[in-house]
Amino acid sequence: MYLLAVLLLLYRDVSSADVVVGRRGNSTVLQCGEDPGENITGVVWKIHHIKNSLCIFSYSNLAKRGPQINSNCSTRMTLTNLTLTIQNTQISDGGNYTCEKSHTEGTFFYTTILQVLAQPSVSLDRNSDGSLECRAIGGFPAAEISWIPHSDDINITKMKDLDDTWTLISTYKSDGDNVTCLVSHPTFVNLWSQSIVLPGKIGGTHYFWRIIGLIIFSCLVIGLFLCCRYKSKAIPM
Repeated sequence: MYLLAVLLLLYRDVSSADVVVGRRGNSTVLQCGEDPGENITGVVWKIHHIKNSLCIFSYSNLAKRGPQINSNCSTRMTLTNLTLTIQNTQISDGGNYTCEKSHTEGTFFYTTILQVLAQPSVSLDRNSDGSLECRAIGGFPAAEISWIPHSDDINITKMKDLDDTWTLISTYKSDGDNVTCLVSHPTFVNLWSQSIVLPGKIGGTHYFWRIIGLIIFSCLVIGLFLCCRYKSKAIPM
């Protein structure tokens, strides 16, 4: 029964939690409800990171001892009144942040879920065997890559980097001459896209038909010119 009660309490806290989205490398600010002013006697932040690590950041203001701050969290975290600030936010900082606020009116709990995003670096190039490679490096969560036109010969490699970000490499092989890579990610305002013309296609069938079209057009122009010249000579002066 005790375990069930704990699980229900955790579910209630998470289901009613606020969600804050931060960016890797930026500062992230988390609030523990409204500031009651001088009536506050203590604040405790209990932080469960996505890697299942736990740290506690606490502040107390007792009449005999004065303000006291204790923490076993990262030195990138600072606490000012009810505000917890994370400098140079990292992917590993994401997780469940529960704040316990005590003042003269009682003790209150607030839960915040921090989601940290990292924008990937995207590029479209050709590899050594002539295939196209669309890369999304250093993203969190992992980016999604698609191609236009679609090909049955697409190979996707997904790797997790040491900083918890993801690298996605999509290799494309097709007989098409104009190919577009599309990359989507929560940090992108618009869908990223880039097109490339495959070399050799213009020198193949398409080039042949362009030459044929140019020859036909030239013949029509020359024929029209000769026809007009012949008619002008046939008219008696």
